[in-house]
Amino acid sequence: MEARQFVVVGRVAFTLLAVAEALLLGMTLVGAARYPGYDHARQFISELGATGAPDGWVVSWLAFLPIGLLVMAACLLMAWRMRSSALAVAGFLLLAVNAYAYVNSVWFRCDFECAGTSVAQGMHNLIGLLGYLAGCVGLLLAGLSAKGHRTLRVLGVVCAVLAFAGLMGLGATAETGGPAGAFQRLTEAAIALFMLAYAWVLATGRDPVGGDPVAGRP
Repeated sequence: MEARQFVVVGRVAFTLLAVAEALLLGMTLVGAARYPGYDHARQFISELGATGAPDGWVVSWLAFLPIGLLVMAACLLMAWRMRSSALAVAGFLLLAVNAYAYVNSVWFRCDFECAGTSVAQGMHNLIGLLGYLAGCVGLLLAGLSAKGHRTLRVLGVVCAVLAFAGLMGLGATAETGGPAGAFQRLTEAAIALFMLAYAWVLATGRDPVGGDPVAGRP
């Protein structure tokens, strides 16, 4: 029964995450193709949903909103399943906060090219920054909780370092016309990779915290 629960939770979480990432990739590629002059390396993903963007409303409501809700659901589901580990629960709750930033970008869409000074832009920036910081810490905590799966534990730490490096690079280049978009995508990719890997481990019936739930091996 215990192993079966890990499998079910893992499969559902992995499916939710995979759908969200596929939607994010598709939205980014299609939205950028319809956005004259859009540069993936220099521009933020949220610019595709900005006020004044060619498909801003569509991207915000039909991509950012479901992406955020899908990832939040996966994080909460994994937090519930790993409730025996305070580190894992804290990690996935923080990753859910990171996912909420996508939902927030619907209520507070950034100004055109994310270059304005409106209240919406300010809230967008604030929640986005807090979300990325939460994501970095969440990766580290969830990774460190995986005492029963060495590869996943190492991956969590590596992804946390990459996500934080991407965040620092984003902050350093956002106002200079540098590759802020590339740094943002590095952070996004690190977060997505770890969550997908964690869900996949659960889907195989293995407990990342305590080892194999069937045989009890570490």
